[in-house]
Amino acid sequence: MIPAITSNEKFHHVIISTGNVLNLNNQLGGKTTDEILEVLRLTLQCAETAAQVELNDTDGRVLRATEELKQKITENERSDLGIGVKIFLNKSANIFIEQAISTLLQILEVEHVDNVVLAYHPKTHESSSTTTQNHNADWGEHNPDKEKNTKNAKNVDQLKKLWSALEQLALKKQITQLGIADLDIEQLQQLNSAANVHPTIAQINLESCCVVPPALQDYCTKNDIQLLTHNDPEVLLPNEQFILPGYQVDWALRYQVHVRCRGVIAARGYIVGASRNENTTV
Repeated sequence: MIPAITSNEKFHHVIISTGNVLNLNNQLGGKTTDEILEVLRLTLQCAETAAQVELNDTDGRVLRATEELKQKITENERSDLGIGVKIFLNKSANIFIEQAISTLLQILEVEHVDNVVLAYHPKTHESSSTTTQNHNADWGEHNPDKEKNTKNAKNVDQLKKLWSALEQLALKKQITQLGIADLDIEQLQQLNSAANVHPTIAQINLESCCVVPPALQDYCTKNDIQLLTHNDPEVLLPNEQFILPGYQVDWALRYQVHVRCRGVIAARGYIVGASRNENTTV
């Protein structure tokens, strides 16, 4: 399966859908990155699931068990289902948010999802390098607090641009609620005050924050923001672990479909968008 993708020039951009991972006989779970790597392997490398995989080089899609996924969703009325999504961006670009949501809506054949949480963690190696150079150049002017504030401001500026893409989708009624992951109280305040469509969900990682900060909890309560915890990594699918050689991950999303009245999960899966490296030849 992998050679059929990497050797085809039409797969310059590729989107991989794992289908409903609940129907796989393997033991999934544990760390999120381990799970997505396993289901990608089962989608692209496992002979047992090969017959379920459809390659479409017209739009660069690799889809596993799509019909089974649709059947699971249509077993219930759409109003009886809750669809939650978390988008992990590897690159800062509004088009990837739009691509991720439009792809999900097409695959699930629904008109909207109930909530989307955005997770984006800008790489800081360039700023760290610059900081080190400035520090070495003039030790006396080194100010860690100022550098942290500058970096945080830059990160929030990037998030505001990405948030605008989510807002447009919310205004089109393709998303009901918007959420954000891993912001401290200052960053959340800045994003919330600048937003036209305000976040109603905030996720924090308890591995990096053992106790929920009281100030953050108080701010979320006062602003009708549901504060949730998670254990996802900052980058769900790093390029160096991606299963397709010569490709870089643009975005990945995880979705979960549950039946409201029964409280059971009907479907769960992943979709990944990736692009071939510019220096890679077919």
